[in-house]
Amino acid sequence: MTGRHSINAENLHAGYGTQEIVKSISCSFAPGSFTGIIGPNGSGKTTLLKAFSRVIPSSGILELDGKAVSDYTPAELGMAIGFVPQDEGRPFSYTVMQVVLMARYARTSRFAALTPDDYTRCHRALAETGVSHLADRSIRTLSGGEWQRVLIARALAQDTKVLLLDEPTSHLDLSHQSDILSLMRRLAGSGATIIGVFHDLNLAALYCDRLIMIQHGQLVADGTPAQVLTPKKIREVYGAEVVTSCHPATGRTFLMPIKTANGNGSSLKPLNVQVISGGGSGADLLHFLAGKGLSLSAGILATTDTDYLTAQALDIHCIPVLPFSRIPADALEKLKVLLSRADRIILSAHPIGSGNLPVLLALRDADPARIIIHMPEGRDFLSYDFAKGAATAAFENLCTAGAQCTTSYEGILGLLYQASLKPHDREI
Repeated sequence: MTGRHSINAENLHAGYGTQEIVKSISCSFAPGSFTGIIGPNGSGKTTLLKAFSRVIPSSGILELDGKAVSDYTPAELGMAIGFVPQDEGRPFSYTVMQVVLMARYARTSRFAALTPDDYTRCHRALAETGVSHLADRSIRTLSGGEWQRVLIARALAQDTKVLLLDEPTSHLDLSHQSDILSLMRRLAGSGATIIGVFHDLNLAALYCDRLIMIQHGQLVADGTPAQVLTPKKIREVYGAEVVTSCHPATGRTFLMPIKTANGNGSSLKPLNVQVISGGGSGADLLHFLAGKGLSLSAGILATTDTDYLTAQALDIHCIPVLPFSRIPADALEKLKVLLSRADRIILSAHPIGSGNLPVLLALRDADPARIIIHMPEGRDFLSYDFAKGAATAAFENLCTAGAQCTTSYEGILGLLYQASLKPHDREI
């Protein structure tokens, strides 16, 4: 690699159709670096990553190794940039190996057969991500975490100098999070340019050399984790109160949420609000709602979930359960009692598998007029469904019955108090 920036963006704008999400962002990324993109839900993190990889069009200057990205052919770009999405549809019953082998076709001439070296590289990628034992399995039989590691393996098999990852650990347990992010650090140490979108700020601080913070589609902070993750900046961007400290084992910055003062001068009448979330999807939402004078409960949460840790830090009642195990019947009964007492129920869209599907199904007995579904911009029900269609059906049945949807936290407040909303906040 040369000493030039792998990716250079100046005055970059990008979005979907006529809606501009990324607004005049300028940043560059050098070889040998691991950068995390952070920011609240809907801030433009994923959009920025997609613009870098030309998944969506952009305007302004966007260069890869000193050459305009628009001047690369698809094959050339496939040899230069690897992209790992948050999730990807599985419409066909390919095997894991077949999916990973697809990464090698960008490096072969048209109609040429793959070589033994191609197979060797794919086997190595499977081993690096811990999914070698799944090589002959149909991708339709995989869990969300297994599928996520297969997508990472496919990107590794491309042997690109730049790797873009959109929330690469969102479906992974603690051990696999550590394995994957440690692998990314090693790749950066070998000269690759690694850029990842992160929801978990402490994970980003632990593994990334640099963080860029996005808010409302604009870059608001850029530097080391210690420079970016300050209590003042977290308060301004996330609306959350935190304390920062130096981790005694790693020496890196880490954050601890502290209780947000109730009220904040809010004139909203008190409501009993039940939040249903998981997989870290509710952490920012709980922080946002905690200062609004609401009586909050966080429902059933695994004790390793970021949402659980946030609820504990904010002193919000929840029903703790053991991770990676069937939800006990008594926990579901406690949840049903909370649902029956709630004035409003906020369902934060999050990954649903067979383990937590009963929580979603418990909402069938609640008054749909009291249910608000928060769906982040650019996502749909299917992207959260790891229950073979059962979760999508449950989401859609709630909407059909009268639950209301919104893509923003402001939309949630409007629906909580029946304020007038913009048309795009009334439905997905």
